[in-house]
Order: sequence, then C-alpha cells, then structure tokens
Amino acid sequence: MPSDKAKLNKALMATCVACNKPISTESAVSLTGVEDGHHRQYTVCNACANGGWRPPGFVGMLAFRRE
Repeated sequence: MPSDKAKLNKALMATCVACNKPISTESAVSLTGVEDGHHRQYTVCNACANGGWRPPGFVGMLAFRRE
C-alpha cells in the first residue's frame, strides 16, 4: 500500500506498462527487457508481475519480498 507521502506527490507515480493503470513507485516493479537490441526498464504493478507479465526479452527470475 502506498504511503501518504506517495499518494500526495505526483512525481512518485508511474503507469504500469501491462495494464496502463497509475501506480505508486513504492508498489511498482521494474523489469528489464530487450527492445530493438537495447536493454530497457519496464515499470509494472505488482498485480501484473504476480500474474506473470514479463517484458519482451526478459531473462531472469522475479523474486518477491515478504513483508
């Protein structure tokens, strides 16, 4: 859950590339993919990442923290 500070600060918001919903950067995951031969960071919400969305060219494993 985003903190009150993040909710009030629009600079701490991003858009999920999978579902296009606005999300707090505190609750976002950044995944590295490859597009046109270049590495690129994709910001994804936890729901999409948990649902299995991965960027094109993603190689690796996504591990979640327990809180």
